[in-house]
Amino acid sequence: MHKRMCRRTLSALLLAAGLSCPAWAEVTIGGSIEADILLEGSEADGFRDNVQLDVEPRLFFAGEDKLDNGSSVIWKIWTGAENYRSDSAKNNDNNSGNGSRTWGNREAWGGWKGGWGQVRLGKVYSPSYMVLDWPYAAQGGSMHIEEVGLLGFNIDNAIVYDSPNLSGFTISGMYALRTQANQVDGNGNEYFADITAGYSGYGAMLNVGYQQAKPRLKDGHVSDDQDEFAFIAGGYTFGDSGFTLRGGYKWWQCTASANAGAGEGGGFADNVGGCNYFTGPEQQHAWVQGIYAFGKNSFSLGYNYFFGAKDINGSKIDDSDSQTLLGRYTYTMSKNTAGYFDVRYGTNDTNGNIGATYGTSYGAKAGTDSYRLLLGTWTGF
Repeated sequence: MHKRMCRRTLSALLLAAGLSCPAWAEVTIGGSIEADILLEGSEADGFRDNVQLDVEPRLFFAGEDKLDNGSSVIWKIWTGAENYRSDSAKNNDNNSGNGSRTWGNREAWGGWKGGWGQVRLGKVYSPSYMVLDWPYAAQGGSMHIEEVGLLGFNIDNAIVYDSPNLSGFTISGMYALRTQANQVDGNGNEYFADITAGYSGYGAMLNVGYQQAKPRLKDGHVSDDQDEFAFIAGGYTFGDSGFTLRGGYKWWQCTASANAGAGEGGGFADNVGGCNYFTGPEQQHAWVQGIYAFGKNSFSLGYNYFFGAKDINGSKIDDSDSQTLLGRYTYTMSKNTAGYFDVRYGTNDTNGNIGATYGTSYGAKAGTDSYRLLLGTWTGF
C-alpha cells in the first residue's frame, strides 16, 4: 500500500507540472522477523547455563523489469539486523552474512532471466547452502545440516546460473572471484565454485551438490591445496498421510583451511573465509529426519551422526565421533506466523567437538555433552 501511495502522489505531482508519468518496474518489498528465547547448556565442569534472546529482523527489496525481447532484468538487496551481530564485525568473502549489520549483508545482486533460466551477479547465497537450508534443514534441522562443513554461504563477487525447471529437474552453478583483487601475479588465482542438481516430483526429491575453493593467504600466495565439500540428500512425502521422511550425507576435506589456520603462509588474508569445520578438517556427516503434520500442528524428530574426523595430516582422530538429537513442535498461528518449541541434545566421544547449539559444544571442551531449548515465533511479510 505504501508503495502504491507514493507512486500515485508522484504521478499527481508530475501531471500538475505538465510532465508525463514514468513507467514503473515491478518492485517487491518483504522480509521476516524471528523472535526467540534460547537456553544453552553443557555438562562440562564449571559451565553455567546461558539464556539469550535471538531476534532476527530481515528485510529485502527485489525488482524485475521486463524487456522488449521478453526477458527481464532482476535485482535484490537483502539485509539482516540480528541482535547477536556486532556492528564492528568483519566480513569475509565466503560468508559475509556473518559480518556487521550493513545494507545488503545477506544478498546484493543484479541479473537477467528468461525462458533459459537466470543469471545473477554480486553477493549471492551459494546453491549448496540454499538446497540444504530448504527443505532439509527446515523444522529444526537447521545449522548442523545447512552449515557444518560448507566452504561458503553467501559469497561476494559471484556469478550464478539457475536453470529453468525441466519436468522436475533443476541445475544451479556458481563461480566466485572471491575478492575483487583476485589475480595474484605468478601465484595462481583464488576462487570458489559450487554446483547442484536436483529432482522433485510425485512426492519425492533428490539433490546433490559439490563445492571447491582455493583461498589467498596473507603472504599473497594462493594455497597449493584446495578445499572440497559434497552432499547427497533426498526425501519422500507419503501422500496425504502427513508423514515426510528426509535424510542425507555430507563429506568435506579442508586441507587449505587447516594449513592456513596452522600458520602456513601466515594464515588467511583478513577478508577470506575458510571451510566451516570443527572437529577435524576432514569428516563425514549423515542425518535422518521424520515429520508428521496435521491441521495446524507439526512434529519433527531428527538425528545427526558425525563420523570420526581426520587431522591436518590426513590421520584419523581417535574417538572423534559426535551425535545430535533434535525435536520440534510447530503450531501455525496465522497464514504468516508460526510458533515453535525446539529441543536439541549433543553427545561427543573423547575428541568430538560438535554441540547442540552449533558446530561446537557451547562453552565446553571436546568430549562433553551439550543441550539447547528454543521457544519463539517466525513471521513472514
